[in-house]
Amino acid sequence: MCSANLPAPGPRVRRLGRAALVCGACAIVFYIVLEVFLRVPAFNGATQIRPASGVGPVLGLFFGAPGILGCALGNLVSDAHYESAPIVLLVYFAVQLAYNAMPRLAWRRLFPEDERPVLSSPSRIMAFMLLSLADAALVTLLLMPLEFDAMQALNIHAVRLLNNFLSLMYVGTPLLLALGHLGSRRTSATLAQRVSLIMLAFAVVASLSVLAAFVASQMRSMMAEDHFAEAVAIVYIALAAITVCCFTAASALLYLVQGKLAQPIDLLAQDARSFAERFEVQGPRAAAEGGMDIALPDERPLPEIRELVDASNSMRRDLGRSVLASEEAVRERERVSAELDVATTIQLASLPRAFADLGGVHAASIDAFMCPAREVGGDFYDCFPLPGDRLCLLVADVSDKGMPAALFMMRAMAEIRECIRGSVSLGKAFTYANAHLCQQNDSMLFVTAFACVLDAVTGELEYVNAGHMRPWRFCGLFEDGWQEVPAGLPLGAMDWFDFESRRAALVPGEGMLLYTDGVTEARNASGELFGDDRLASLVRGVTADMAAPADAAANAPAGAVLIDAATDDAPAAAAGAEGAPASADAPAARVCRAVRDGVERFAAGAEQADDITACSFVWLPGARTVVAEPCDEECPRLQAAARAAAGSCSAGVISAASAQAIDLVVEELFINIVRHAFPDGNPVPVRARFAFDEARGALHIVLADAGVPFDPTEPPVPRVSGDGADLEPGGLGILLVRSKTEALWYRREGGFNVVHALMSVEL
Repeated sequence: MCSANLPAPGPRVRRLGRAALVCGACAIVFYIVLEVFLRVPAFNGATQIRPASGVGPVLGLFFGAPGILGCALGNLVSDAHYESAPIVLLVYFAVQLAYNAMPRLAWRRLFPEDERPVLSSPSRIMAFMLLSLADAALVTLLLMPLEFDAMQALNIHAVRLLNNFLSLMYVGTPLLLALGHLGSRRTSATLAQRVSLIMLAFAVVASLSVLAAFVASQMRSMMAEDHFAEAVAIVYIALAAITVCCFTAASALLYLVQGKLAQPIDLLAQDARSFAERFEVQGPRAAAEGGMDIALPDERPLPEIRELVDASNSMRRDLGRSVLASEEAVRERERVSAELDVATTIQLASLPRAFADLGGVHAASIDAFMCPAREVGGDFYDCFPLPGDRLCLLVADVSDKGMPAALFMMRAMAEIRECIRGSVSLGKAFTYANAHLCQQNDSMLFVTAFACVLDAVTGELEYVNAGHMRPWRFCGLFEDGWQEVPAGLPLGAMDWFDFESRRAALVPGEGMLLYTDGVTEARNASGELFGDDRLASLVRGVTADMAAPADAAANAPAGAVLIDAATDDAPAAAAGAEGAPASADAPAARVCRAVRDGVERFAAGAEQADDITACSFVWLPGARTVVAEPCDEECPRLQAAARAAAGSCSAGVISAASAQAIDLVVEELFINIVRHAFPDGNPVPVRARFAFDEARGALHIVLADAGVPFDPTEPPVPRVSGDGADLEPGGLGILLVRSKTEALWYRREGGFNVVHALMSVEL
């Protein structure tokens, strides 16, 4: 039959197999030890040392029945070499069984909790010594009936008793310690076990030292053959007495050391190993209230042990209190985080987001964003309409971060908005807002702010600065740059300060970038600031791209340079970080996105130290720019560009009368520049910009020349000649322009005459 088909042995069979192996091994070990020492010649022809007497009881004590039976079988095999009577062999076999079994049976009664016998405590050492003496006495009593010569028997039995006892103490003890260490699952002995081993070693060394001293004194008498047996008996008796004394003293000392030192330290070690698991089960409150303290069995331990235990208990209580405090802190942080989330939502909800609606009404592209350095920030922006087709834009920065700044920001935003709505000028509004913010300002917070009001009809801009950053002006007829503004004081700093507003005029397609110092003071990993120069270069690159020739340039007449001031042909708004969705190509959105992305790339993951806020707007972003030479041949091209701007509305068609009026106005303004602007004969190209305000049905016509100063809004000078009245050259054309336009403005800017005409267009 194939071996693969044999059934696997059951657990009982495996246990019996292991027991048989242990029994055989014990028999072999006992037999070898016994036979080796039987080969040693007797001292006086009759006296021998038999250390095998200390092997059988120990193997039986440790391995149980297999060890008891195995050692008895080993002794039986050895006796069979010297005794042939079966009855005698059986008697010796039975006595050996009793000798091997007695310690095992007694130990199980004394220490039922021990899986394996170990000499790890004073009680176990004393028990082993007493069991060794009792076992030696037992085998001596069992063998007495076999001895018939009373005097000789007394000598033999005394020697046998002491031999067995001493063999168990000096051979059995180290053997039991070795077996206990091999059978232990621990990789290292406990402190109690190490102390026990040291005490046993001390007892052995002390006993042998005392014995050596005693033998040395008896050496001369032991050399006499007739006194050798008597001397051996005396040595045995002396060694037994010394052994009992030394082992008893070692046990007593071990009792003191273990009770005062080893046991508390083992208790501390065991408690420390299980502390984490118990802490998880019982919780930190139990530890904080002393429920997990160590209790020593000895009420009067060593002072050092008491100090160690007290320190450990204090650490447990502190750990429990720390964990409880940490849990409470986590709950508090979660609560504060939830409140901050609500605060963030409220703060962002307070910022305007309907840029598309505002931009559509006020012919502007608007966008803004705020990136707080913390959950809530001190920066804010605002954008709201004012009566008379006006639009207010505002950026501000509170002098702190976090929740205090956010609360002051809400107050400042409400105060500034209400003061602007209720004042005749921005200067007065900031004066009133400053006085209000200085009141009940115990925290001494202040806010820098820049506000501007755009007239959506004329492009006129009123602005005021309260210690804030100067804005960047872009996409004008001339070079982009910083808008120079007076610094002023922050709001909430000095209640006596009066603010004054300034005015500027925007041309169609021109815009501004308002921002806080979080933009220019952003730092990278090396601590370098973003700075004004990087911001200017960044925005200049974006607006240059916005001013690049578009498809309309391809359809423009040859000789003219046609440029769109923005890529979209109608007012649009982009959403900021909190805004509603809008066209990503809207001019203001492109500027804000470029600023936000540029600062983020520059910081490259460095921690944000301040709130970052920016607001951008472009008035009439669909404006078209034409650069033309000051000559008559360029006039039709300018007229075509103006009509094209008017035709960019949603209807797409203008009336013939409006087209004729547009041609007339453009022709009169441009020809007047050609005829009179450059009397020295050094003409400079004329810059023209056209934009249609669909919400108001009006066309903006702007022409700028570098000629001699000339204000067409002044009344023409009459000239009387012959029999009638006439005008100065060009005067009649200016009158025609006035009759065809709703408004006409003039300013001298950067060495240029800038004429801005507004005329209604019929569709």
